Amino acid sequence: MSLINIINELTVSNINDSLKFYKEIFDFEIEYTDGNPITWVQIRRDNMRLTLEDYQTVKKEINNFPLKVISSNLIKFEYDNLDEFKTLYNNCKTHLCSFFMDYTETQYGKIEFGILDLDKNMILVSFEK
Repeated sequence: MSLINIINELTVSNINDSLKFYKEIFDFEIEYTDGNPITWVQIRRDNMRLTLEDYQTVKKEINNFPLKVISSNLIKFEYDNLDEFKTLYNNCKTHLCSFFMDYTETQYGKIEFGILDLDKNMILVSFEK
């Protein structure tokens, strides 16, 4: 048996608002959904996938699932196109995203900025110079 994939799954307070956020900011597209109304969605951008699941649904499915708190997890989105990176940064500013780190050129050769999604998950966006 071999590992074929790792997909991050985020529990979210409002799946429709979170889906809109990831579509508008990062251009993700819906790949699969479950539930009516939707309680789980897998979104895709190029070969990258991310899943979002309604927190209340997860609590019902997994015994002793922890209380939803502000996340200390960090998801890193790496880009290889500087123009696309800059466009994304400006898009985040236009959409009034909440920044935890503004546009920064690092000592280790990257340009980065960090935003919070609607559930305060930290997303570090990075471009290697």
